[in-house]
Formats: sequence, structure tokens, C-alpha cells
Amino acid sequence: MVVVDPSFEIDEKGRVICQSHSNYPNLIKPNKTYLEELQLETLLTCKSCSHYVNDDCYFPKSEIDKIEIDRLSRSRFQCNLCGNKIDRMLTIMQKIYFEVKFNMKMPLLCCSCYQNIKNDKFPEYLRRRIRESLLFYTPSVFLLINPYPFNLIVAFVYALSAFLLKIIIKQKFHYSLFLVDLLNGRKFYKKYFKNKKSVDLS
Repeated sequence: MVVVDPSFEIDEKGRVICQSHSNYPNLIKPNKTYLEELQLETLLTCKSCSHYVNDDCYFPKSEIDKIEIDRLSRSRFQCNLCGNKIDRMLTIMQKIYFEVKFNMKMPLLCCSCYQNIKNDKFPEYLRRRIRESLLFYTPSVFLLINPYPFNLIVAFVYALSAFLLKIIIKQKFHYSLFLVDLLNGRKFYKKYFKNKKSVDLS
């Protein structure tokens, strides 16, 4: 049986596309309508490829299934810069392929971070995300400053609720508002991207 090796490219929106995908011509079709763009999002997975169905891809079908379960149910695959859960399977497959095949460490980036780095707007984008994270706890800080003892309980309950809400947002909407994720992302950016005039992530 001939095994098909994947080959990856990144489109203008930062989405990873496999050139060996059986639907590749449709994936790169220019001037897509809004509905076609929505459909594209559902096709950006190995599971929509005939090589997955026929189990003749470099990645065995069982391995693809396991990766997809990890992607959907855990936070194992998240953006190195902002902590967002990666919601596109091919982004993960590209990283794994380069690490296994070429022993090459690749950053795992969401489309928003990719676009902001490409457009030299990442520092501003990260500052906005950090402000969003801090805003979640602002009411509890004001409650702690207030002299009434009852407000300590309210502040604790609010802070706990805000923390739980952040978990739900990260798991369900793949958007991280955790300050630790964002601060780690800032360190990662300064180490690997800040002083580079042009960044090639493809």
C-alpha cells in the first residue's frame, strides 16, 4: 500500500491546509462566498479526506482519531502565544508531522496570533487580551477595598465564579482569558518572534 505524505501550507487567514488533502482544490478555491467559507471550516480536518477514510495517510487512522479526541476534550493543544485551544485539526497535524518526520520543533499558533504576528500587531493584540483577562477580576478587587466584612465573601464567590467562567470559555469557545497563559505567551513571543523582521511559519 502506498502511503501518502502530507504537505502543508498556510493561507492568508493563517489556516493550515494540507496539499495532499483529497479536497485540496476546494480548500484553496479563491473568492469563496460566506457560505463556502463556513463550509471550509468543516473540511479543514483529516476526517474529511479520502486518505483518512482509506487509511493510506502517513498518519494512521487510529492515530488521527486519538489526536482528534485529545483536541476536542482536553487542553493539550493550545496556542503557544495566547493559550487559546487550537480548534483546527490540520494545525496540530502540521506540528506533529514536522516534529516526527524532521525532528523540527514548531510553535503551535492559533489563526488570530498568526495574523497579528504577520501584520506586526501582536503586542497590541496581546495587551488587549491581558486587559480582558484582568477585567474579569476587577469587581472582586473593588469589593475587597470596601470595608464591609460581608463583601469579603462576595468577593471570594465572584472571583471563584470568574475563574470557572474562564474555564468554560476556554473549553467551549477555545478562547483563553487566563493571565498565566497570556504572560507565558508574551515570554514566548519575546524569545522567538520579537526581534525577527519577517516570520515564516509555513
